[in-house]
Amino acid sequence: MSVSKEYLYSHPLFFDLSEAEIELLASATVAKKYYVGNILHYEKEQNENIYFLSSGALKIYKVDRMDNEIFMYNVGSGSLISEITDLDGSIGCFANAEFTKDSEVLVFDYSVFKDIFSNNTKFLLNLIKEFAKKTKMLQCIINREIVFDGTAKVAFMLAHDLESFNTLKKGDVAYMLNIQPETLSRILNKLFRNGYIQNDGQNIKIVDMNGLKACYE
Repeated sequence: MSVSKEYLYSHPLFFDLSEAEIELLASATVAKKYYVGNILHYEKEQNENIYFLSSGALKIYKVDRMDNEIFMYNVGSGSLISEITDLDGSIGCFANAEFTKDSEVLVFDYSVFKDIFSNNTKFLLNLIKEFAKKTKMLQCIINREIVFDGTAKVAFMLAHDLESFNTLKKGDVAYMLNIQPETLSRILNKLFRNGYIQNDGQNIKIVDMNGLKACYE
């Protein structure tokens, strides 16, 4: 499905494009529908497009040699999906991308996309902000997978993303943290006993943030 310039202007990333630039980008863009479980791309694939998640959600993950999924991070609506690591070549795919909600993706022709951000400083700054978000997520991944033990992983998510923790199923939380569900239950019980958190009906509340932070700082 083709997109209009008004449709592109509805996303903050493109607010600083000129009329001519938005028309050029719209002419080189299509909107595609994806459904839960669809794969956008696999690790190590090469393509000539830039992907932007207009609506929906997907997960980024890798697979180890034993075919176990290693969760990395989620991508939400209004976010750039693609990693631009080579300004001159095609776009490499760092990991697998699978949709967790019915979604819509804007697919940009990379050559047109690159020409525009190469000549529009404000648009380039918006892209840098997107890349900064990804850098922050990668920093969290390094801490989660290399530095943190199980307790630190759970405490960090509780302190920084309590809403998601309370919304998601515990099996999904364990998957995101790359720990076993039984391990998650044991850690939560320990945090309850230490007085850092309490269960208010179906939701967890933090009652000692300093104690919780001490688990990972």
